[in-house]
Amino acid sequence: MSSTIFFLFLLTLTITYAFDAGFLELKSTRVLKDTTHYSITICALCRVTIDYLRSLSNIDTSYLERKFNETNGQCQSNIVKDIVSFLQANQQSGINPWQYITTIRIIASSNTKTDLKEMFKSESHFDSERFVGGSQLLLKRYQASIDSIQNADNYDQARKTFGEMLHTLQDFYSHSNYIELNLTSPNDVLGQRIFEKTEYAPTEMRTCISCTGSACQTQDNLDENILKKKILTTGYFIPKGLSLILGKKPIGKCSHGGTFDGSSTDEPIGGINKDKLDSVHGHLHYQAANMAYQGTVKILQEFRNQIGDDAFALFLTLKKNLNSLVISIDISCSRTNYVDLAKNISLNIVNQYEQLEFAPHNYILIIFTDTIAEVVVNSLNPNDLINAIENLIPCQQQNTTNGELYYHSLIEGLKQCEYGSIIYTFTDSSARDAYLKHQARALIRSKHVVIYSFMGEQMKKRSLLLLSSRIQQDLIDPLNGNDLASISGGLTYPITIEDRSVIAEFILRRLEWTRLQSIFMYKAKSTSGIFYIDSSINELHLDISSMGEINNINQIELRKPDNTIYLLTQNFIRTKHLYMWKIIQPSVGIWRLTTLNLSNIFNHDVQIQGKTSLICTSSLQKEIDLNVDSNGYTQLTTEPLIDSDLLILTTCENVQPVTVQISLIDQIGNILTNYTPYQSDQLGILTRIRVPNKSFRIQTILSLSNNEKVQRIEKQLISPTIFSIELIDQPYIVSEGETIQMNYTIRSTSKEKVTLRLQIYDILKLMGSDGIEQELTFINETSGTNTITLQEYNQEKFTTDLVIFAVKSRTCCSKACVLGLLLGLTIGIIIAAAVAIPLGLIKRPTPPFVRGETSSTPNWVGTYQIDSSCDTSTCCCFTNQILLTTTSSSLLQLNGTLSGRCVGSSNVVSYAVTMPTNFALGFTWYGQTLRVILSQDSSYLTLVDNTVGYCSGTALRTSYSKSQINNINLSLMIFMILIIIERII
Repeated sequence: MSSTIFFLFLLTLTITYAFDAGFLELKSTRVLKDTTHYSITICALCRVTIDYLRSLSNIDTSYLERKFNETNGQCQSNIVKDIVSFLQANQQSGINPWQYITTIRIIASSNTKTDLKEMFKSESHFDSERFVGGSQLLLKRYQASIDSIQNADNYDQARKTFGEMLHTLQDFYSHSNYIELNLTSPNDVLGQRIFEKTEYAPTEMRTCISCTGSACQTQDNLDENILKKKILTTGYFIPKGLSLILGKKPIGKCSHGGTFDGSSTDEPIGGINKDKLDSVHGHLHYQAANMAYQGTVKILQEFRNQIGDDAFALFLTLKKNLNSLVISIDISCSRTNYVDLAKNISLNIVNQYEQLEFAPHNYILIIFTDTIAEVVVNSLNPNDLINAIENLIPCQQQNTTNGELYYHSLIEGLKQCEYGSIIYTFTDSSARDAYLKHQARALIRSKHVVIYSFMGEQMKKRSLLLLSSRIQQDLIDPLNGNDLASISGGLTYPITIEDRSVIAEFILRRLEWTRLQSIFMYKAKSTSGIFYIDSSINELHLDISSMGEINNINQIELRKPDNTIYLLTQNFIRTKHLYMWKIIQPSVGIWRLTTLNLSNIFNHDVQIQGKTSLICTSSLQKEIDLNVDSNGYTQLTTEPLIDSDLLILTTCENVQPVTVQISLIDQIGNILTNYTPYQSDQLGILTRIRVPNKSFRIQTILSLSNNEKVQRIEKQLISPTIFSIELIDQPYIVSEGETIQMNYTIRSTSKEKVTLRLQIYDILKLMGSDGIEQELTFINETSGTNTITLQEYNQEKFTTDLVIFAVKSRTCCSKACVLGLLLGLTIGIIIAAAVAIPLGLIKRPTPPFVRGETSSTPNWVGTYQIDSSCDTSTCCCFTNQILLTTTSSSLLQLNGTLSGRCVGSSNVVSYAVTMPTNFALGFTWYGQTLRVILSQDSSYLTLVDNTVGYCSGTALRTSYSKSQINNINLSLMIFMILIIIERII
């Protein structure tokens, strides 16, 4: 195993050498536009969708046939919207219209991401005559897509892998001489077998002659023997400036050509790529695009034949079985009746979902305790889930103050569920495994999952007991409402036996998700905000929930557009922690909601949704800079880097706006920034944004010609980061014993020099037991590569799996520094982060649980940054920093400051104690009994107020004593490989 680092300054350039990835910003003087990977894929998917619909005996597709018009690999008019409108009109025929646009965009975006993830992999683009490697990769991904459906019933993964496969297939026609050979139908090898040596030019054979400028488009620069014998070749691509590392192209070989191709100035000069109209062979761009379109349709038809019509309809989400229903139950308990309550509510959930027109595709049950988290059932039959729930035996063990494996169970469900699924979790204890919170968030972001967490009434009491000296290894999360449910756009609240009927109504209302659009969301103790109701909304749903009890709804005021007050004493149902209102035919115009302090301790969640057929969605996009003439973009599935420049793609159905305003809204409902889009066409509305340094949601406000305003907001909360890792040319289908390369770029928003320790190992031991370790010092960013040889592992190959890349901090306990991300573009991290990627790999064994390293010897000395979990409006809290020093070998000095409601005490804390030999110390300060607990890895402090438990907090270490290293441990898992990055100050 070897490990080398070199700096690649070109990695800062987002180079793409293929059909443009996506949308092209057209200048007004430009009549023709380039065909892109995105447009080819979308158009081909529309074609096979119409073909599938035509095969249904009860549907007449003549209208869509008339509307469909493909030219040069581009679909003309608004065919996507036409298909959606057609699907909506044919719902009674068992057709699902609600996720089609999202689905085809997932496939198309997976295609375009390949230019970023596999930028320098010749096989991914059929460059440098890699006919064997390219056709092998294409075939592997094609088979992995089939395996995902037939072996794992994982359609979400199949869509992503299939999209990646399409990129390689489409590049074949743009990067080879297939068009120049005047071949008129798609190649029969792609997706069927691997190219044989006799089918392409040997290494010693000259393939091109030189050409320069416009001559490359007016005279053929292919060698005459290549043309006569109709021998295939592709251009060599060597990024400018890297020829010393990668070498030069062989003598006599064609170049790819273009601004960034360093080989294009070596004899023979020029190139043969047809990526754009102004490429060296741009005169053949449309012919290549049309052939790529035909090849895409062909392989989609073959895919349909191989998996069958039912599976193909699910692949395109055309059937009414949409997502997954996941239920996760903590079967250990402090009180038996909580598990019984969880079973009762769960059975109610399944029974209601089973009767839905849009029922789930599969049903998943996960159980967990403080030692296990396992999938009990994953079935297409709801009765299997019902039987499994009924057979659960509660209280096989009592839960402890250490908490349960909540996030392990969540990750198991997230890995196996479909896109857009709903997860219901039940627990009567806190999470002992919050170090996995970032991984769970990665998957939530990737799959757009919404989580509803039902907590036992004991949770509020038990959270105060968690901060005891028994806690050593794991970071405990009290799940107090600031968890992933809120981040995903769901809710968290306690329940009792008396709440069953209200919870049933809550679930019933959420079952109408296909027509519910989020309008306004925030989480705060008090706020006031306006929102717009348009005439398409026939029901307005207002939900207010809190971990604390809501006793006085007189502190909630809702004003209608005529400024009169809507009486909140009507049309509502409630529990102690949840109020729900349903307003039929709400007035069109501006409404205002004002909430005062509903709880002295906990924030409250406000969600306002409307039942409507006017649907808008927005997503972050990463721009792919090609050159001065064209731009592309692809979906960002990670958390964004603070101050980075990104795009927002907004699509709206059944509406033609006059103007559009895109806003970034913080978690408490305030507008951070307003933006005006710069481009709109049939693919959507594009807006350029600068990422703020606060968490935000994306809000869209449309102004219509009748002066109405349409307001929609995305449920998921986006958390920008200060560090990022970008993996380039990452292997996605590997074999045991294979040698692979990991290429990465690490970026920091800090302008100062930082030193990181990079450590790579995997829990399956495919890389051996030692792994890789190295230190990196840089300003702003650095890039490097590692070579890894995988050991033999006795499992089947090429079963697609969703594998977690986790970037985790052993030194991070603050809620603000735990993030979850998805690899694809940039893996953003503040201190802890996670990534989830699709990987065609060996069959997944049950992964062992990963924990941070611990020590039996405490290291108290250092500086610790206080987080914001202690509320200064109701508590006396430590603020800013705590400094722990040694005044002698036997004494530990604690210095800090207090802020908030500190009655009768000094704001400056200075206290000396005998140096502790364990991980806890206690002292009294002006009548307050305080307990300080050091984590087992000495990375953070837990500050416990024994008098008022909810006034406790945490502090993250920012420095160690001089004899030690200040580190931030970031771990990155690859099937599952762990990369640990330690920051050294």
